[in-house]
Amino acid sequence: MKRKFYYSALALVSVLLLVGCGSKGGSKLKGNEYLGDLPGLYDGFNIRNEALETKLKEDAEKLSDGGEKNFDKVMKLAEEATAEQEALETKFKEDVKAELAKVVGKEVPVSYSASLTPWYDAVAKVGEHRGDPWLVVTLTSKEDFTVPSMKGYDYTAYLRLVNADGASLENAKAVIIPIKLQLGEQTFTAGQVLTENYNATDFNLDDYAADRVAFAGVEFITQEEFNNL
Repeated sequence: MKRKFYYSALALVSVLLLVGCGSKGGSKLKGNEYLGDLPGLYDGFNIRNEALETKLKEDAEKLSDGGEKNFDKVMKLAEEATAEQEALETKFKEDVKAELAKVVGKEVPVSYSASLTPWYDAVAKVGEHRGDPWLVVTLTSKEDFTVPSMKGYDYTAYLRLVNADGASLENAKAVIIPIKLQLGEQTFTAGQVLTENYNATDFNLDDYAADRVAFAGVEFITQEEFNNL
């Protein structure tokens, strides 16, 4: 039975090494006009979590070489690893929540590709979804128009996140379908809200924190431009 718990504890330590998310300590990323210190918070957690993972891996390898005689030490390591990981995640979530309170609702610049003739007006803001920052978009009809039966697929909006120079950020594009397919004809009037505060895309700060420091706005683009990204 002791052997079973010994290897279960080692397995727990291994699982904890895979968990990621935490606090700004160690990050050198600057703040962003629209996202505030969120990029640094995500980056800082990744740095601290990676350091924790390295230490745990080294300690676990040393203990595993000692076999079952290190049972108590392995159990203690597993407990300490759990506590430290939970502390990191708790602090991270608290920091992100506090920063989100400062930036959610901030309107960000919107532009349109020269190749696009938009049939909608767009407003984009920083939003929040399940504790993470998201880009939320509201689209309104630019003029009166009618959508013939089963033609809703012609009315799709494509966007990308850009930096101050208008270049695309990494892995940062999204599709919005504001008009759903219906069998019957649909008529819309100028100024009519087509979709409001739509969660268009995750800023994905877990993987692209450094890239998002350069976030400067949203550009709506054509389907061809979207496919070429």
